[in-house]
Amino acid sequence: MSLLLGCGVCCMLLSIWAILQLFVMGIFFKMEVLAFIEEAEPDHHGYEDYDDFMKQTKENYQLIAVNCWVATFIYVITLGLSYMCIKHAKNKERMAADNVQDDETYCRSKAKRL
Repeated sequence: MSLLLGCGVCCMLLSIWAILQLFVMGIFFKMEVLAFIEEAEPDHHGYEDYDDFMKQTKENYQLIAVNCWVATFIYVITLGLSYMCIKHAKNKERMAADNVQDDETYCRSKAKRL
């Protein structure tokens, strides 16, 4: 296995995992799941009362959800690049195998003529 093929497979697997995880986390942040309150709460000194705290927390939930989906899109691009690397590596291996086969055919035919 060539280095390009190995890196492509590794990046593809990591991209698939990241896409799944970030997409689901984006859904959870959009739903304002309480388990993620520590990530979404505003600065402790940046609010005046409870209503302001809730408003800023909801805004942070929405902002983090959008950030998760943007990161998901970036990983989709990485997945595509990984797929292209894998295809390129397989084409290079196939061309190298064809060249070896052509060389063997050429050498055999030349040996028969002699």
